[in-house]
Amino acid sequence: MGVLLVSAHRSGTGKTSLVAALLTQMAANGQRVAYYKPFSASPGNDADVAFISGTILAGPDCPPVPDSLLLPQSGSIDPLITESQAQTIRQSLSGIQSAANIVLIEAPDSLSPTGDDWSLASDLADLLEAQAVLMFPYSNGLDSQTVLNAAEPYSNRLAGIVINGVTSYRQRDVENGVIAQLRSAGKTVFGAVPEDRIMISVTVQQIADQLGGRWVQDPVNTETYIDRLLLGGNIMDSGETYYGRYANQAVIVRAERPDIQMASLMEDTKCLVLTGGSDPTEYVKAEAMERDVPLISVTEGTMSIVESLSGLLDRATPYSQNKVDRFGELINQNLDMATLSAFLTTAH
Repeated sequence: MGVLLVSAHRSGTGKTSLVAALLTQMAANGQRVAYYKPFSASPGNDADVAFISGTILAGPDCPPVPDSLLLPQSGSIDPLITESQAQTIRQSLSGIQSAANIVLIEAPDSLSPTGDDWSLASDLADLLEAQAVLMFPYSNGLDSQTVLNAAEPYSNRLAGIVINGVTSYRQRDVENGVIAQLRSAGKTVFGAVPEDRIMISVTVQQIADQLGGRWVQDPVNTETYIDRLLLGGNIMDSGETYYGRYANQAVIVRAERPDIQMASLMEDTKCLVLTGGSDPTEYVKAEAMERDVPLISVTEGTMSIVESLSGLLDRATPYSQNKVDRFGELINQNLDMATLSAFLTTAH
């Protein structure tokens, strides 16, 4: 029975996406899989656990996901895992081992909630005698020594490293730089996953919820993904040139500008956010209905809405099967899945 622990350097690196994609692919290949998140900041109300148990492992033959313990808030606690907690974690793992031949452990990050280095994830790997995959977020200026420092606590329990979110124009630099240096230092690097617009997208419904907006007409396509936010205004380019650049965009525009609204509707706009509180003209409504484009009305002004939506894409969650499938495609295309898959079936 294989037990593989997945950790990340910091929150938002893509740990849940990797775990969900691996669980999905292994289950599709006939493996009996299970999932466990030993520590959570909100036990009993953890979004990762709810998604995995409710979507990825929702089948009747899937073992239930064990309860999580409360995540320590500081690395200064000694020990980070008490003997009582250790016993609970071992018992929880034992309870699902009989129903699965592969268990994926979603471990805490290398950085504590206060941003300090701590050894909770590597301590878990030691406790469960599990090998670990460490995910590291790409950032401009990422150097191999930073990754090596984060990997050091795992010692010989480190199975390998995954770098996630590499911008497309830096992929080769990362391969020839950081990854090559890590491999020269004796570390296994499964590869680098490129940045992907689908993975940082949000749904139309999430935009409406964020803004507290009103549906102008019966809402349609509320689960459509949006990965670009455009500001509709007086532009020098034609509507086709400006609004036709991206496939999955929402346009923010004043309600009293039907000219701009119609120009954006003629292209691949998936949603209009109408600022100022008034309804659009009837012919804009008719065009939106014809094209199944939802209209969200908000009372605030355009710049206030832009500020409210600022950073929303950076807070996109992985909680959809479409995103899991997409991340599965990305790891199949960019990671050494032969090595990782072989390791998954032999990890102890």
